[in-house]
Amino acid sequence: MKSNRTITLFLGLAAICLTAGSLGAADLIGSFTLPSQTYWGSAVLPPGSYTFTLGHATPQGLILIRHGTKGVALIMTQSMSSTKLSEASSMQIVGSRVRSLHLGPIGLTYNYPIPKKQEVEMLARGSGVPSASVSVAAK
Repeated sequence: MKSNRTITLFLGLAAICLTAGSLGAADLIGSFTLPSQTYWGSAVLPPGSYTFTLGHATPQGLILIRHGTKGVALIMTQSMSSTKLSEASSMQIVGSRVRSLHLGPIGLTYNYPIPKKQEVEMLARGSGVPSASVSVAAK
């Protein structure tokens, strides 16, 4: 039992070290501003300006979100779709939840699930599907 905990702890620390190393060489760096409190996966982001880095543009990528110099969230990418390369990037927000992050310079869109019940309620209230501008610089 004790050896299982030790192995789990070791593997967890190894994963953190590997993740930190891969984020040091980010493929993509960007920024966005949220006008109100927004939920992105399990993260709750208050209004304000943020920067993000995406270590590798893959379905299993991680997005590190910073508020100033402080890391505030680590978002696992969800489903991914290829899109046409463009300079424009955007973040689609339904109600107060991030639904997708489109990264034009690399031609990818990451989609994040919103519980169906919440999505229907938000759309019924007329929350619409606003979009936040995202500035992105690809390496």
